[in-house]
Amino acid sequence: MNLLNKYYANFRHPKGRLGRHVVKAMNGKRHAALAEWALSHLVLKEDDDVLDIGCGGGANVARMLEMCPKGTAIGVDFAPAAIQVASAYNSKAILKDRCRIVGGNAKMLPVIKESIDVATAFETVYYWPAFNECLAEAFRVLRPGGHLLIANESDGFDEEGQKWAKRIGHMYIYKADELKEHLAKAGFINIEVHHDPATHHICVIGQKP
Repeated sequence: MNLLNKYYANFRHPKGRLGRHVVKAMNGKRHAALAEWALSHLVLKEDDDVLDIGCGGGANVARMLEMCPKGTAIGVDFAPAAIQVASAYNSKAILKDRCRIVGGNAKMLPVIKESIDVATAFETVYYWPAFNECLAEAFRVLRPGGHLLIANESDGFDEEGQKWAKRIGHMYIYKADELKEHLAKAGFINIEVHHDPATHHICVIGQKP
């Protein structure tokens, strides 16, 4: 595998020094724009307990901790490189017992049943195996009335997103209607779909009854 292919593979499974570089880049302005846009569609309470599935570099964990100053946050990622970077990024909150960064995957979340008010998945469902099982896990950990937010940079119609999917491999770009249908089948209600045609960003939010 040449260096370029290794670089693209690290978007799906960040490893080692190169993986840490990729994960740190996830905390940059481009990804921040998507997160801020998506979270603007969700009302967070100051004491909400939140979960970021596939937390990457940890910027969205920190972002939600600021929005929930009396709440807690858990970041879950299966890649050691991501856990290392996200832990460093949220070190102060971890010392204050407001945050945990833990290893795990979307199919089997290391989180107690009905302990979370808001679960998020930013740019990660592309890679989820057994997608419906992962949604069932998110449903399990949410408290009644809690919300799951899925946000992607690509709506499945932009050429750039399709190019990245080919480069990275083993990556599926869901369209908003597909996500809405999957959430409904998983038991979520009051499903909202938000789409920015200028940027191709999509955000789908479902509520646990």
